[in-house]
Amino acid sequence: MDENPFADPNQVNPFMDPSVMQVSSQSTTVGAGLDDPFGAPAEPATVPVAPVISQPAPQPTVQPVSTGYSAPAPTGYGGGGYGSQTASFNSQPPKQYGNEETMHKQKLVEDEFRKREEDLERRERQLREEQKRLEDARVYGDRVPNFPPIPAFFPCTPCVYHNIDFDIAPEHQLSVRRVFYHWQFTVFCYLFNFIVCLGMICALGTKAGSAFGLSLLYAGLFIPLSFLTWYRMLYNAVRTDSSMRYMLFFFFYGWHIVVFGVGALGINNGGVAGWITAFKTMEDNKALGVLGIIVSLAWCANCLIAVYLIMQIHKTYRSTGQSMEKASGEFAASAGSNRNVAQAVLRSL
Repeated sequence: MDENPFADPNQVNPFMDPSVMQVSSQSTTVGAGLDDPFGAPAEPATVPVAPVISQPAPQPTVQPVSTGYSAPAPTGYGGGGYGSQTASFNSQPPKQYGNEETMHKQKLVEDEFRKREEDLERRERQLREEQKRLEDARVYGDRVPNFPPIPAFFPCTPCVYHNIDFDIAPEHQLSVRRVFYHWQFTVFCYLFNFIVCLGMICALGTKAGSAFGLSLLYAGLFIPLSFLTWYRMLYNAVRTDSSMRYMLFFFFYGWHIVVFGVGALGINNGGVAGWITAFKTMEDNKALGVLGIIVSLAWCANCLIAVYLIMQIHKTYRSTGQSMEKASGEFAASAGSNRNVAQAVLRSL
């Protein structure tokens, strides 16, 4: 320590006294074993302890949860330095359970909405059909025309109501069906005859022109007339139990039997490829002659079927108690209820 420049040089330091210095040295020796707060810490005494072996407590098994994230590799301070390596991620995004549940609920809502929309469209379609049915019922009653079966896109519509199972009694349905099938066979005969005559005019030229023209006229005229005059007449006669309609059926059906017989003969240039026309055409074209023979056989079969059916219908007519007198009474009642007919009768008197 530097000397005090202001101290008196002649003053004696009391701590420099020999007795004081001796006591100070003893105090230092005695406190050598004590802890010095400003010095180095004393080393603790080592006490030997016996090792204790204990079993570790069982830990619960925890399944690892994959989050799609891999921790970065541990790196020290050397080399690339801390943070030199970046974290790596899997190519698949982390699975988000909340989003899948939301999408599932949204899909259920969309399906429910679609079902309701389809149900509304179905009900609307049913209402339109019911409205159309009511409109038809207002015009035609409950008997909506359904024959002939014409597609919806066709400009024409069905003309008459036809339902044998609904209109005809079970004991008469077989007879009416047979006549209906016979009418269909008649349509086939007229169309087949027209095709053969068309082939004749193509092969023989103008020599078969009249036959082709008449065959076209027969097909276009007699097909609808046969339906209205004898099949439809029988249908309504059986449905309404009308003697007058039975009599009209016998008249028109008998007339068509005569037409079938004339068609089977096949008068030359008569518009029907019957026997005479077929053998004459065989001289010029054998193929057309063979087709003419097939048409002749069809006309013969048609005529024989018609004879058989008219006999069966006549038996039904007799079994149901129909008679000429009843038919005359129905005709008189129908003519009297018709204003035009009544006025014509009054003017003739």
